[in-house]
Amino acid sequence: MGINQLMNPFSKFTTVGQLSILMTLVSFFAIVSTLGAPGITIDEPLDVRPGRTYVETLTRSGWKFFDRAVVNQTFADNAEHPPLGRWLLGIASKGGEFLAPWLGGNDPYNVHPARLAPAIAFGLLVGLVTLSCGQRYGRAGGLAAGFSVMVMPRMFAHAHLAALDTFLCLFWTLAILSVEWALRSHRPVMTTSFAGLALGLALLTKIHAWFLVPIVGVWTLGRRWMDDPNCPRAGGRGAFARSIFIMIAWASVGFATYLIGWPWLWYDTLPRLSRYLGTGVDRLSLRVLYFGQVYADRDVPWHYPWFYFAVSVPIGLQVFGLFGVRRAWRERKSDPFLILLIGAILTFLLVFSTRIPVYDGERLILLTFPLWAIVIGAGFQSIWEYQPSVVGPQLIKGFLALSLVLQSYGLVTTYPFGLSYFNLLVGGLRGADQLGLEVTYWGDAVDVVLLDRLAQEVQPGETVALVPTLHHIQPVATLTPALVAKNVRLLDQSAFESANWLIVSRREAYWPPNLKARLSTMRPVAIRSRDGVWLSGLFHDETRKVSSRQPSRSL
Repeated sequence: MGINQLMNPFSKFTTVGQLSILMTLVSFFAIVSTLGAPGITIDEPLDVRPGRTYVETLTRSGWKFFDRAVVNQTFADNAEHPPLGRWLLGIASKGGEFLAPWLGGNDPYNVHPARLAPAIAFGLLVGLVTLSCGQRYGRAGGLAAGFSVMVMPRMFAHAHLAALDTFLCLFWTLAILSVEWALRSHRPVMTTSFAGLALGLALLTKIHAWFLVPIVGVWTLGRRWMDDPNCPRAGGRGAFARSIFIMIAWASVGFATYLIGWPWLWYDTLPRLSRYLGTGVDRLSLRVLYFGQVYADRDVPWHYPWFYFAVSVPIGLQVFGLFGVRRAWRERKSDPFLILLIGAILTFLLVFSTRIPVYDGERLILLTFPLWAIVIGAGFQSIWEYQPSVVGPQLIKGFLALSLVLQSYGLVTTYPFGLSYFNLLVGGLRGADQLGLEVTYWGDAVDVVLLDRLAQEVQPGETVALVPTLHHIQPVATLTPALVAKNVRLLDQSAFESANWLIVSRREAYWPPNLKARLSTMRPVAIRSRDGVWLSGLFHDETRKVSSRQPSRSL
């Protein structure tokens, strides 16, 4: 059977649906089988702990959970984010406790079982992208789109982490695809209700989702001036009024879902909503290392998000995406769907090019990657369908299939530290290090391999400090069963000058001023590195001699 036969089945819709299910399952099991590989990141305990509190409080209080006093007690210290993502993490953490030994081991905040929730979300996201692109552009494009999400190293890495970002990617993508579906549907009540529910779920995940309303609003108004066959016009006015009605209904259902889903807003609604919306700009400033200079998050150069969008996706996928942009422009009047996706991506890049705080590389723009994957899939399908006169189509398709598979190279070589991935535009991770970029930012490289080596080496009475320490619960959250068994207590970075051992993550923007000098006097016992660039390390002060030392080695 030839490549053409494999990629162009008899029943297009059925096989695209089957393919999306297959991609969902493959991506889910790929994440689950590797859940314990990355170290526990800074934000994971901060998101899992409230989620477990929600579940425990609801179980204990029943309907009283919604009383004002209980609501205030439950949400007061974690209202910087809506509760949906934390609910999902809490349910997974509580329900998956018995699986912890197989998911990375027990940890103080039950983070490892909570990681099941983003693993499921990632599988659904891959399936959704595959289905959306496949139904519109063809099976080859759908496969390329879903595969692109799977092999974007930073997307794959985030799917392992019990944080909010993968949930936002899923619900944001679902919301924008469903409202586009509603606007061209012949059953507006049902489709608009579903799209509004999707919007509400996105709003309940993170503040970024509020940008959906102006993005979709501008696009809806723009369709009036497009020759969109899915937007027939009786003199232009009928379809235009219908679109405006759908938009209003969609936003209303979404906002109602948002209010119903967050009991914190049931009381003192306007002051609390105003305070929440202000958290996007009125917040503690973070430090960012960018081209060798440390910036406050709102002072980062305007090109920061554009740069990370360019270098965080494998270069071959970026090329396919450019073909997708070309297709979008050529079909902008007949099918403006890709224009909607590209417009949403550009909106986020433009917003984060202002004085709005931006940090953590790709993390705040991660939700644009699934949309870009659909554009990539559309571009791939365009090349797939190309019929050159010089060489045979089978040869072209074979080359394309191989090129697509090779985009997984970065995922394999950086695993399990995909948050440290950079593409060939900067010479990979090694080039990024030479340019003075953040080679790691969330602590995922302080993993069980490094910590278990510490458990093997540390002697009674020795002190251990974690550097940098960005939150007071971070040292406790970092403990592994092996360290607990040896009664090892991790100190924060304030003890770095006196501790016998240092666990160091290379988030250099937060290193104490004298850390490099201190490290130069210590022995590197174990180093976690990729592409010759060290991401985390275990260092020992040799002024206290300890017997049975093993030689230093890279892990």
